[in-house]
Amino acid sequence: MRRPPIAVMVLFLVGAAGCSSSASSSSSDAGDRPGNGSASSSLSTAAGGRSQTGGASSSSSSSSSSSSSSSSSSAGVLYGADSLPSPAADHCRTKDLKATAVSTGQGRASVVITNKGDGSCTVRGFPSLRFAGTAGRTELPVDWAGATADAVKVELAPGDSASAALTFTALDDCDVVTGVDVVPPGESRPLRPAFTTSGGEKATVRICDSGVRVKAFSAS
Repeated sequence: MRRPPIAVMVLFLVGAAGCSSSASSSSSDAGDRPGNGSASSSLSTAAGGRSQTGGASSSSSSSSSSSSSSSSSSAGVLYGADSLPSPAADHCRTKDLKATAVSTGQGRASVVITNKGDGSCTVRGFPSLRFAGTAGRTELPVDWAGATADAVKVELAPGDSASAALTFTALDDCDVVTGVDVVPPGESRPLRPAFTTSGGEKATVRICDSGVRVKAFSAS
């Protein structure tokens, strides 16, 4: 049998070794270049981490903002309510009442609440008041006429009303008032009637910042 020449075998072995070395080097270079699978995965994970952190921060900020908005918009007891006597269990609820504010003359007005519910309820004490004018709502000093402990309990059947008289200094240069927030005794949510004349027409009153004298509710 004829053997291949020794020179041919040597060339064959050297060529094979060179191909193997070239393939290994090419694979190694590909792994080191940006954009390969491993590096891309790391960048994606890091970006994902930043996105989640940002999302959490945004969510927390949104939650805080929502909580602040809810807190600022919640109803509270208006001026003077701490001077009211403790309400009876059957006291009239705001949801069962309607209110009117009637200008009865220069420096005089009355707040009237009417039971629009299906059952009887009681009212005892003074209304809490905040007045509405061209510059927004404002609280004025209140002078309670009489002791809260002496306030009479008034029972209101459906359709019955009780009124509280208001007196105040009214001069031409005093603030123009168009309406009033009325919080019934023992309640925290206001009724918001506009001032009207005794005939039911819209009216404005002028109230000086010297304050308002308020009488307790009585049957009307």
